Amino acid sequence: MDMDFNIPDITENADKAAGGGKHRKPRRAGKIRLGDTIRSISKFYTATEEKKDEDRGISFYSLSEGEDKFSFYGMDVSMIGVCIRHKKTAAIYMELPAKERENFIKTLEKTEGQGQDAAGMTIFADTVTSIFVTKPEKSESVITIALMDSEEAKALSDNEAIEKEEEEKSKGLGHKIFKVYFYPVGRMSRKSYIPKMLGVGIPASILFAITCLKPELFVGDLNFYIFFFLVLGTLCFISLISLGIRRLSDIGISHLYYWLFFFILFAINQVGDTFLGSQLMATRVAAVIFMIAVVVLAFFPGENKKNKYGPVPKD
Repeated sequence: MDMDFNIPDITENADKAAGGGKHRKPRRAGKIRLGDTIRSISKFYTATEEKKDEDRGISFYSLSEGEDKFSFYGMDVSMIGVCIRHKKTAAIYMELPAKERENFIKTLEKTEGQGQDAAGMTIFADTVTSIFVTKPEKSESVITIALMDSEEAKALSDNEAIEKEEEEKSKGLGHKIFKVYFYPVGRMSRKSYIPKMLGVGIPASILFAITCLKPELFVGDLNFYIFFFLVLGTLCFISLISLGIRRLSDIGISHLYYWLFFFILFAINQVGDTFLGSQLMATRVAAVIFMIAVVVLAFFPGENKKNKYGPVPKD
């Protein structure tokens, strides 16, 4: 459910809408009105807390077992949840099939005037009430419609995060690759970790398998295979370390355990001659243990609240 999306600053949009003489938008969606308490909402729906943002003092609730469909600007929408701030409903969230978005926007424009396009959404705002309509990604079959109190929308907006996101996009592909694979600060959700881990882990496993099955390729001085595998293998190894640390951050486990794990791998490699027959065998055993640990990290759920490594990551 797309409820915690970035809300841009609507001050300029609201002033323009108010100056244009647009009529006041509705403050009710179905049986819920902006300003309602969660207690009054519970008379019509079963409310389940999905997420709590301690920094902004807000909670997101999904709603079920109530009115399934209702009319909003003449379109049949589904209720998905609310945002509660200071014990009052600050936002009401609805869903609409993505294929109906264009018709919905046209309907809004007939009564509310031209919407303002922002990153990932279209905004219809005035000084009292604002409507946010998200733009679907290629894989999404529904869009989210958010009906918000305009003053609350200003309080919920995270302009610093939006500006930072725009700045990151402008830095190009090279910076994005570095940020994703080589910058081990902050948390990474399991949903984000698995494809990135496979994207690096599969090539690393193939390289490792070739060194075991075709050792004759790496014989001799000035060997192209040695140089190529050393560079590519090192990049894969560093990437997996970075991803692993971020995954541990999401789980909430201290990074000291990660370095203790590497100390154990180092010890295995050093005692290879004595216990495993050769240094080469010890290196291979350490590599296998490392790859298993990287895969195992994908099975641990992350903490669903802010921890010392940062807020809950967005998938």
